[in-house]
Amino acid sequence: MKWGAWMAVLVLAAAACRGADDSGVSVSDFASVDEGRYEVLAQGGHQMAYEVNLFMNEMLRHYEEYFGNQTFKADARVIVFDDSADFHNYASNAFGVPHPWLAGYCQWKTDASGHRVCELVVHNNGNVWPTLAHEGFHQFIVYELGGQLPVWLNEGLAQYFETSAFLGSSFRVGQINRGRMLEAQALVRNHQAPTLAQLVRMDPAAFYADPNADYPMSWAFTFYLITSGNPSVQSEFRSYLQDVRWGGDSLKNAQERMAQDGDRWQSDFEDFVLHLRTWVD
Repeated sequence: MKWGAWMAVLVLAAAACRGADDSGVSVSDFASVDEGRYEVLAQGGHQMAYEVNLFMNEMLRHYEEYFGNQTFKADARVIVFDDSADFHNYASNAFGVPHPWLAGYCQWKTDASGHRVCELVVHNNGNVWPTLAHEGFHQFIVYELGGQLPVWLNEGLAQYFETSAFLGSSFRVGQINRGRMLEAQALVRNHQAPTLAQLVRMDPAAFYADPNADYPMSWAFTFYLITSGNPSVQSEFRSYLQDVRWGGDSLKNAQERMAQDGDRWQSDFEDFVLHLRTWVD
């Protein structure tokens, strides 16, 4: 999928689980695997359901590392469609007429037992693993923090996790997406990027109004906070995450502190971005 198309997917499938009624598409005959803390229903059969369940449980372990809590609801549901028409019909109540590029989203659903769950729905369109990792983080945050997460961090962490993959016997997270890296570098080099202070203070309306700049920069800033190796930056980020968990005045104060730190880190951050390289270079 081209970068512009992937951006459109992310804008449409942002963060919070949406409310939805029955779509008329039944998933009752999908293959089911209910292990760990996920229930996975896959149109493509048991092997796909098993692989997605394994992947999502591994992703959950990494999501939790950043918030030091394991309150994620057991049996959170993931549904994987192979058929494009079925996927878009199922998504129709969440989005009205879904965008043709839509690849994944979350929505609130009530199951047959009357339990309300935040359901992650994806289309197996050849790009399913990054979509699962990205939207899986949004789903996790709904359970962890009720969806209340600053938009730059919500989208930044979702993009950080979306490159996760099994590599032989190991599982890697946070690999560099080359296209996103080049976008961020071009924005910094051409002085078209929001400053870190501006990015941190954005509300969702402002952030999603300019996705071509704000998505790459939220990924770049999050990647800097996690991987720069600067002890003071990483310490401040950990402190920020703890304040985010508390919410309220703690979050408000943390946001302002992060904006001020962003002013101090701006030059170092830009140098970090411009010198990023992927393993293929």
